[in-house]
Amino acid sequence: MKIHSRLVTAFATLAALATVAPATAQEVHLIARVPFGFTAANANLPGDTYRLTRMNGHPEILFLRGDRTGTFVRTDEVRLPPDGATPSLVFHRYGDQYFLREIRWEGRTRFDVSETKAERDAAEGRRHRAAALMETVIITADRR
Repeated sequence: MKIHSRLVTAFATLAALATVAPATAQEVHLIARVPFGFTAANANLPGDTYRLTRMNGHPEILFLRGDRTGTFVRTDEVRLPPDGATPSLVFHRYGDQYFLREIRWEGRTRFDVSETKAERDAAEGRRHRAAALMETVIITADRR
């Protein structure tokens, strides 16, 4: 009887995941080739080609999915007047550390990523070395 109830539970769980998984993320909206490792929210991600997708029912959450790894990122959406700007990912760079800070979506929407403790620590470490300041690095993205 134990095995039967475990099997039923396992199949029910798999069925639930199979139905929820495809409906979780909308189609891919942006694709960007990031040539360096970076931090997004609290995840360290390698250089890769990333597909960015907005989550159904949660437009403030983006899914960054590379060929080898991915993560969910909570953002603050900012509506902008249309300006025709190219979609892009904006990083803050401190020495050899990169932190994802913005995703610009076709000039009318920007998603801001909150500063993390790791970025604050990197910024604080750089303040003690005046020659190495924060730089902004922009990677263009393709809309799909």
